[in-house]
Amino acid sequence: MEDQFERIRQISSSLAGSMTALRRELHRHPELACREQETRRRMLAWLDEQGVLKKCTVREPLIGTDLVLELPGTLAGTIGLRADMDALPIKESSDLPHASQQPGMMHACGHDGHMTMLAGCAAVLVRMDMPRPTVRFIFQPGEEEVCAGADLVEAGVCRGLDEVYALHGWPGIERGMIASKPGVIMAAANSFSVTCRGVSCHGAVPEKGKNPLFPAAELITRLGELHRWIAREHGGVVSPCSVTGGESTNGIPETAVVRGTVRYLAEETGELIKQEFFKIIRELQITSGMPFDTDYRQRYRIPVINDPDSVRKVLDVAGALAGADRVRVLERHSMVAEDFSFYLKQVPGCMFLLGMGEQHPGLHSDRFDFDDSLLETGAAVFAGLATRR
Repeated sequence: MEDQFERIRQISSSLAGSMTALRRELHRHPELACREQETRRRMLAWLDEQGVLKKCTVREPLIGTDLVLELPGTLAGTIGLRADMDALPIKESSDLPHASQQPGMMHACGHDGHMTMLAGCAAVLVRMDMPRPTVRFIFQPGEEEVCAGADLVEAGVCRGLDEVYALHGWPGIERGMIASKPGVIMAAANSFSVTCRGVSCHGAVPEKGKNPLFPAAELITRLGELHRWIAREHGGVVSPCSVTGGESTNGIPETAVVRGTVRYLAEETGELIKQEFFKIIRELQITSGMPFDTDYRQRYRIPVINDPDSVRKVLDVAGALAGADRVRVLERHSMVAEDFSFYLKQVPGCMFLLGMGEQHPGLHSDRFDFDDSLLETGAAVFAGLATRR
């Protein structure tokens, strides 16, 4: 087994330069959710250069821009390895030579690194002649905002898998550390937008209209009370994050809009929050005499729940490849959401984190850039998971 891991380390190291070039090319050319046509083309071109396509079957896309390849194995079973492809609608503020060339969008969450590590894993495996199960490489579009992972799972991407893994670069964890935890590692997320509809009028004669800012303000107060209860009793979050209404100092607006997010660790908590949320809406409509238009979305409705045995496998493999001092069991979950949760609802597996350093710019920062020196670590751990049997 040690010889196998040493071979993985050697091949991953030999690919470091090529992976860095690919990662930076992807960073220069980000694409938003479910528009990753050029990203898909670049991935296929690199995989072809590395000899991967000669040994893999490329599946027809299931939802448009997904890229799924399967490398046949000699042992029973199929393991899935997943990376996300899309960028964010954020304007990059770095002055890096490989900074985004697309106005108003960038890879601010490390998906360029995730894709590169998974592609690097494929390049490692096709260079190794050893018994292993079949490996399915899943390059998933639309992880951000649209939750396309749910659509891909519904379309059958997990069909036939025995286990499935994904990794995420993570600021705030020691650089190069592989970390995970059994059970809930990331939260579920809902979003809401509530429009309070009043009657506009001059601010000097408020009796001639209905001011929607008052029920909007009361809604924010009531949601704050709901948050404190949910946080105390269930560990969830209810956060109003935006309020808009009116443009002048002397005109009462027709509408006021409150938007925000909900996070929770168990699906039943999500349903409880939803029930209480709409109870507040009904009460405020009665007391204010104004109609509310409510858009409550539950796309990321499932927490990311790791299988304990799969977590152990990840930490064992990472420890063997990088050293026992380079693995860590996390003490608590994150309230960040991830649509890998839908894979884990279908198949046992694990989301694990690759530390980017305590001082690294945070996820979704306009200065985020993946640490290229960690690409071979991620590729090696992916490959180790695929060959550990």
